[in-house]
Amino acid sequence: MPRGLHSNTIAALASDSFNLATLIQFDFSTTIRITDWGRNVESSGSTWTSSSHLIGVDAPQETQGLRVNTLNISLSGVDPYFNNIFLSETSGQSTYLDAPVKVYRAVMNDSDAVIGQSFLVFQGLITGFDIADSKDSSTLTVECASHWKDFEKENGRRTNNNSQKVFFPDDKGFRFAAESIKDIRWGKE
Repeated sequence: MPRGLHSNTIAALASDSFNLATLIQFDFSTTIRITDWGRNVESSGSTWTSSSHLIGVDAPQETQGLRVNTLNISLSGVDPYFNNIFLSETSGQSTYLDAPVKVYRAVMNDSDAVIGQSFLVFQGLITGFDIADSKDSSTLTVECASHWKDFEKENGRRTNNNSQKVFFPDDKGFRFAAESIKDIRWGKE
């Protein structure tokens, strides 16, 4: 399935040996582009910074059936830069949730240049993260899913005090909402 790959990229992939670089783009308020290649990579007019903190990326899965595609990106938790992004909040809202993520692959030549063009293998949104610490290491796993992740999600607000405080911090109108629901006998026998 070539999907419009550049002819030089197709030729390189058909050869007996080739090198692949993974290029990851996080679209936070400031776009972050990192690669697992040993040097910075120039592709499509952008620069991906070589990062030793990129540990691994799951292989994207494609199926004929309808399902939400997911992907995990593992980063070293030793670097406080990524930890700060995922642990910080602005006005009670996370700074990472639903941020767009793109994962590209690029066939590289011996001169560290992209052969043809890099190609998109995954596009989705950040859905969560997990930090696993041990005596010897720390790993930050970024959980991503395709834009279909919220397909069956019911939008709206809840009638409870915490939901109200997100939009109106000083309002106390739903302070006793959980107590009043006990008096409603709709559908109860």
